[in-house]
Amino acid sequence: MKSILTPLVLAVLLLIAGVAAWTLGQAQERMAQVETQVATLDYGAVADDDGELDRFLVSATRVPRFGEEMAYAAKSGRATAAYWLGRYEGLALERDAGGVLVERDPRLLLLAANAAFRASRLDTVDRDTALARLDIIVSNYADVLKSGPVSSGGNASDAGSASDAGAGNDVTEILADAAYNYELATRMRTTLERARPGAKPEPKPKPMTPPSTIHGRQGGPPKNADVNEFRIVIPKRSDERDQNPEGGQGQQRIRKG
Repeated sequence: MKSILTPLVLAVLLLIAGVAAWTLGQAQERMAQVETQVATLDYGAVADDDGELDRFLVSATRVPRFGEEMAYAAKSGRATAAYWLGRYEGLALERDAGGVLVERDPRLLLLAANAAFRASRLDTVDRDTALARLDIIVSNYADVLKSGPVSSGGNASDAGSASDAGAGNDVTEILADAAYNYELATRMRTTLERARPGAKPEPKPKPMTPPSTIHGRQGGPPKNADVNEFRIVIPKRSDERDQNPEGGQGQQRIRKG
């Protein structure tokens, strides 16, 4: 009986380990697809996955370390996609009952702060409302700077495990961007505060269609230009050049004198 029980227990353990490895592999493959979609600017596929990503991560997040890394990568990918799609309302910072930020990762906090700044530029408001918005934006950038103080080693000392799991995140550069944006928002608020109360606010730029991406605005033909006037020259294939040997030879030169 004892000789049969031992192989049976080992078989069950191997089966459990195999199922866990298969589940983890499926989740990692899905996360690789998400990272590829973000890198190739296919943000809609990431933001509108209908919960498919969550289904892959249900079991994978239970695995120590690996589950935390994938959960952070999924959250970061979705936040990046929402930001570049202009869905700023979904990136609002959440706070607990005591007013403390729920999120502690500098990268996600910077995305949320930038989203609040971009959202404030989409419509024209009165001076008092604009000042109130800038106060919130300045506070958001200050929260980013407080979330990840840099130690001598260049890492965030209290950014939390999610930031440690996010490989490739340069916390120093994130804090530098947050510091620059903090100063910019502060100067904008100071300039607006010094303006005359009855001054008409400057019109805000209209949102671009399609929205701007990390590479800038999408190109297109010039205005009032006839596309038919553009001539497209297609090089000939090798077999076509053999059928038309005179192509490219030009006329025979006539010697002068």
